[in-house]
Amino acid sequence: MDSRRLHIWQPVTCLERAQIINATLNYTDRGLCLTLIDRNNTEVDIIYDKMSPIQDYVWSFRYTGEIPRSDLVDMVTEAMTQEQSKNSSAEWFYKMSNSDYIEWFDQLPWIGSKEIPTVEHHIYCYNDGVFDIISDYESRFVIRNNA
Repeated sequence: MDSRRLHIWQPVTCLERAQIINATLNYTDRGLCLTLIDRNNTEVDIIYDKMSPIQDYVWSFRYTGEIPRSDLVDMVTEAMTQEQSKNSSAEWFYKMSNSDYIEWFDQLPWIGSKEIPTVEHHIYCYNDGVFDIISDYESRFVIRNNA
């Protein structure tokens, strides 16, 4: 049985729900920045710029197209019925408990979730795909253009 569970996370409410049409991921020596743009041209930067105990800004990140990540559909439906305190017209993101991605990372020969139990799996969906990020802190959200 799949024990993974999504939890709705809505740190900003300026992006229109299910209308994020563009995403850019940039990883530099200053951190990771994911920029999401909705059809109203509202832009939000999601920034991971704190140095983690693992000596990097994030533990891991990945992109997957929306069709291969159809494994999330049932979990999204369940999260929507379980968590009522959300703005349904604004985009939301997810945190995953019992994450298979963190489980995969824990198999690497380095610090893992046993040493740093505050680590989280953050999921950002947009029209064409899904970004997964493992981090031991929450990102900053900067609204750059609010239509």
